[in-house]
Amino acid sequence: MTPQSENNEYAEDAAILRFYNVDSFEPDIWVDDAEADDTSNETTKQQFDRRGEGLQQMQQQQQQETNLSSPLENDHDVQASMDISDPLGLLPSIFENESASKPANVAELKEKSTLMISNKNFNPRQFLLQVHKDASYNDLVLGEKRLRQGVDKRAEALKSLVHNNFDRFVTAKNTIDHVYEEMRSQQLNDLQEYGTRALRLALEDANTRADQIYGPVVERRQRVEKVRSTLSVLQRYKFFFNLPSSLLESIKQNKYETAIRDYKKGKYLYQTLKRNSSTDLLQNDGSELGKEDGASELTSMHRKVFDKVWSEVTKIIGELQNVLLKMLTDPWRSMDEQEKTINFLFELDTKEDPAWFYLDSQYQWIMGLMKETFTKNVEKVDKIKDSNISHNKESVTQRSLSLKHAISVIESKTVNLESDDDVDVRVWKAITEVVKSTSSLLVRCLPDFWRLSKAFIEGKFKNKSSLAPNQRSGGSRRRRANVDLSKVEQCQSMSRNIVDEYASLLSSYFSLDQTTDDHHMDDAKYKFGMPSFVAVNANSIQVSESLTRMMGILSNCINDLNGIHLPGEAFSGLTDLMDKARSKFISVICLCWERDAKNFYFLEDWVLDPYNPQYTSLLKRYYDYHKFCARSAYKIASMSAVPDEIGENRQQVSPEHVNEIQSSFLESTLSFLDGLVELALSDYKPLNEREELLLAKKREKIDVHSMDVRVLLTVSNLAHMRSAVIRKLVNLFEAAFKVNMEEDYKTLIDVVDQLDHILFSDYIKRKSALIRDTIHHGILMSGIDWYSISKPTEVHSFVYEALMTLVMVHSQISGVAKQLVYRALSFLLEAMANDCLESFRQVERFGMGGMLQATLEIEFMHQTLSQYVTPAASDTLQLIYQTIEQAYDQQQQHSGNLQSELSHVKELLVYSRKSTVVQFLCFKPNKERGGNRK
Repeated sequence: MTPQSENNEYAEDAAILRFYNVDSFEPDIWVDDAEADDTSNETTKQQFDRRGEGLQQMQQQQQQETNLSSPLENDHDVQASMDISDPLGLLPSIFENESASKPANVAELKEKSTLMISNKNFNPRQFLLQVHKDASYNDLVLGEKRLRQGVDKRAEALKSLVHNNFDRFVTAKNTIDHVYEEMRSQQLNDLQEYGTRALRLALEDANTRADQIYGPVVERRQRVEKVRSTLSVLQRYKFFFNLPSSLLESIKQNKYETAIRDYKKGKYLYQTLKRNSSTDLLQNDGSELGKEDGASELTSMHRKVFDKVWSEVTKIIGELQNVLLKMLTDPWRSMDEQEKTINFLFELDTKEDPAWFYLDSQYQWIMGLMKETFTKNVEKVDKIKDSNISHNKESVTQRSLSLKHAISVIESKTVNLESDDDVDVRVWKAITEVVKSTSSLLVRCLPDFWRLSKAFIEGKFKNKSSLAPNQRSGGSRRRRANVDLSKVEQCQSMSRNIVDEYASLLSSYFSLDQTTDDHHMDDAKYKFGMPSFVAVNANSIQVSESLTRMMGILSNCINDLNGIHLPGEAFSGLTDLMDKARSKFISVICLCWERDAKNFYFLEDWVLDPYNPQYTSLLKRYYDYHKFCARSAYKIASMSAVPDEIGENRQQVSPEHVNEIQSSFLESTLSFLDGLVELALSDYKPLNEREELLLAKKREKIDVHSMDVRVLLTVSNLAHMRSAVIRKLVNLFEAAFKVNMEEDYKTLIDVVDQLDHILFSDYIKRKSALIRDTIHHGILMSGIDWYSISKPTEVHSFVYEALMTLVMVHSQISGVAKQLVYRALSFLLEAMANDCLESFRQVERFGMGGMLQATLEIEFMHQTLSQYVTPAASDTLQLIYQTIEQAYDQQQQHSGNLQSELSHVKELLVYSRKSTVVQFLCFKPNKERGGNRK
């Protein structure tokens, strides 16, 4: 039997087994055909498939054999074996024309083969939809009948085939049994693979040779097809594949709008690819590429490439988002630029709300920068303080020197102390910079932050693509209608926190939350009542100047912020800070004011005022110092946080502040007056030894180590205080604070009078004691017998001595305070007259010579000091004459001799006056001296 006949027999046997639904020709178990092959419920199509299954397998076997011959012949044979007839018999072919029945390639062949009824993937719904989409219902019913008839014919044909070739099937069975027996007789074993080893080797050798011959060709063809497909995809989607590089280039050149536009375009393409992945179609630039355009099918590998490209794009966009977010953290970019950046981020589909990120970053930056700025400036203050350890130890001398220099600065009308290089001045400059820098930062940042907050609240920063069309075109009224109350609360809270942080920093540094102790305290308590930010040796001028400037900075800061309409709680925090600072600064000024007043006498250098030498320059210093402190306190007390309608930044001073400042005004003046007394009665100690030589030249003949000189100058100063200084200061205070200080003025005048009386009386008492001793000794203890003394020939020496004492007093007073000459000599004359009266009253009797001698001396004294004779002194002199006359013994008087003796005494008086005219020239009346009388 030939191989071909054997194959036919095998095929016939297989067909018989399938027809009877048995596994072998010798079955052990009978199976009912009705149970094994229940076709009662089968559809026509299923019956057709089942009946034609044998033929289909034969065709597939033939097709496989044909595929082994040549790839090029394969396509042609497959096309030739295709059954394109219409199973319904309505059309000559299932394809519209003959050309359509010849697919161009394998892909199209597979697609069209699904319309063939013999294909396992045959889809009746798709078949009717594409082939018979225009057929009527009656035609379809007729086609169904034809299909059923065709199925029946096939069944009859199959039965005839089996019946006609039954003997061949039996022969094939016998042949198989014979071959089986022969194989067993040849003792086939595993080593020979049951006789198939040679065949397998031959097949493997043929396969190897086929791989060697056709393998490179097939591989090269596959590679070409793959390259061709890849190039086609690259060409069609060049924009998408170039998207990462184009994005990087745009970002590098800061062309963010271009990058965003390309990203959105690429995103649309990628989303289109994902949507059409089931049909392997992708849209490029919005145009669909279908079969008609020759688009090749996108494989899973192509999709992976697209996913990888898009992953790279996503990574680059993530970096771009980070760059834009970093730009939002730049506090110095304008709000318009930041708004543009926020819109960019919205278009990039960022997960984080860029508007809130910008707002929060601004908030964190402002809070951090404020703390950093404040801390750096405080460190500068501490560094300056630590640079000079000696300034950290309290020293009245050092503070007085600093105060003296500060007063000289304000005397020169250059109130600005910034040009000074003194350590204390540099400390105050640094402290002022703490307030200035922190306030400037708040004024520079808070308005922009609040404007940003309002824009955020009103929805200005929103993703416009997510808004409804009516919301995009709506105005501010519609945005306000959609305000998120939680965002309003958050923004207001952040603004309030910024203000609170500003107030907290300044409050902590200046101890604004701590009440200052009662500033009317002794020196031992000043150290504990003074806040820590005030240097131990800070003088009141520097303190007043610096605190006034700081208060002005605070006031300007609050005024600048008033126009941005902050929330009520936030702005009230600023006004509270202003009120606390005002109270604290006023208390500090008053403390320093009173403290310096207690030690102000240290500034006395006993140099006469160049414009009015009747008093020392200390009074001018005190006047400038006192006025400066009072004006500084008034400026701070009247400084308003919000300007009034007129635009003046002033307000009426509260009664509490007026009382505090008025109390310090009175207390400091009293302390200064008390210091004058101590100054006069204590020995002079130079405040600065280096300046003492220059000061000594300015003093000329003033002996500062003489208590008499110091007392006279102090009395002269008190007189000027009483007549001018106190009145001016009180008038200025009354005009500024709108108060009546008449009672305080009277109190101060009484104190001045008391101190003047104490000092001047002390001086007169000491000088009059010398004269008293001279008079008392000359009248009572010099051995003069006033009863038996002879006629007078000259004035006794004790009178000259007493008058020379007055000359010395006159000289001393004239060299120090000429205006006190008359007052002092008048008092001394009264005292000397009283001393003479007291001494003459102790003389029991006067003789003629004694009476004339006493009269000569008293008259000489009277005429020599005639311009200083006061009513009291004149009365005392009259009493002296009466006392002498009463004690005169009339028995020694001779008739006619008294008048001649009196004439002699007058001549002697005239002679004595002429002979002493030079010694007592200072007592001679003249216009200049007359002008000095009071």
